[in-house]
Amino acid sequence: MSTDENLRQLDELLLSLPEENEGMLMSEFDGFCAGLIVCPDIVLPGEWLPIIWGDEVTAPFERIEDVQAATNLITGHYNAVAQSLSSPVPRYGPVFDHDLRTDELLWEAWVDGFEQAMRLRPDAWERIVESHDEEAAASVSMILTLHEIAEGRCDLPDESIDDLTERAPDLIHDIVLNLNAWTKGQSGSGTGSGGLLFPPAANSTEEPFRGRKVGRNELCPCGSGRKYKRCCGAN
Repeated sequence: MSTDENLRQLDELLLSLPEENEGMLMSEFDGFCAGLIVCPDIVLPGEWLPIIWGDEVTAPFERIEDVQAATNLITGHYNAVAQSLSSPVPRYGPVFDHDLRTDELLWEAWVDGFEQAMRLRPDAWERIVESHDEEAAASVSMILTLHEIAEGRCDLPDESIDDLTERAPDLIHDIVLNLNAWTKGQSGSGTGSGGLLFPPAANSTEEPFRGRKVGRNELCPCGSGRKYKRCCGAN
């Protein structure tokens, strides 16, 4: 799992991204990781890394050392979340913002990150909703309801919204574990692409990937699809 020091460094990295890019912050990125990992379909890093950096109005990095350090922190946390959900007894715990004035856990950014991951593979989440697993289907419905509450566009009665808002941190933990169990239960069963009805998700017992040195002619780790020397390494 991510250590306090790793989380601190990652938080500083995300806070240092150009403000005009509107990239992710720590809690949002943690929810994004959870959504990617419990998704029934694989989402490769080249697709999701650019979302973290934001709109890239301003280049996020100037030196190859900065790209490598950032990629190591990002993938390190992703791997830590994946590993926390891979053990027989999951050790997962979401990362929420904490309002020190009210002592409240602020879960809204986490849910926004998870929902952004869902948007990358909407058909995969629809399979869960249409499955015969009521608990997993209800978990998808609940995460979407929490996102609507966070966005201020939920049609539930005020009493229900207040209740869900108070219980959200605990609900989120259970939702992730339910969806993680469903995805693992489907992996390796059925028929379809590669003999599987549900292609294996990134949620496995193996570490998804490690950061490493980037060659100038390799694809840039930021996920742009361009060679490093013509992207973040251009400076």
